[in-house]
Amino acid sequence: MDQISTADLLELVLMQRDSIDLQFQFWLTITFAAIAAGHVGGPRLPYGLRTLITGLYVLASVHLALRWTHDGSVGARWVDELLRRGVDIGIPWIAVYLRTGLMLLGTVSTAIFLMRRPRSVPAQTGPV
Repeated sequence: MDQISTADLLELVLMQRDSIDLQFQFWLTITFAAIAAGHVGGPRLPYGLRTLITGLYVLASVHLALRWTHDGSVGARWVDELLRRGVDIGIPWIAVYLRTGLMLLGTVSTAIFLMRRPRSVPAQTGPV
């Protein structure tokens, strides 16, 4: 890692932070899409389709969590190298823990929402 200049290493760390932020935005997007699909589909979604949507959503969330873990460990090595070179960029650890907690709680809550038995929609009578 000594072959990489400090400026390039710092640029890599900042690019990785941006990548993790984009991945989090993607996770938020798929979460709201899954919630909207479950809400709009409601009782019209058969159990098998509801299970498929939930499974795909959970797999996508696990995939992103594994990427964050890997990217975080690589980034930690880069940050350690920067510290050895006298550059302290400061890691907002509280933000890391809050984002991870939000993803865990949001994934579990969304999966529960998707798998719950929706109430039937009452039939409408008369003109709309």
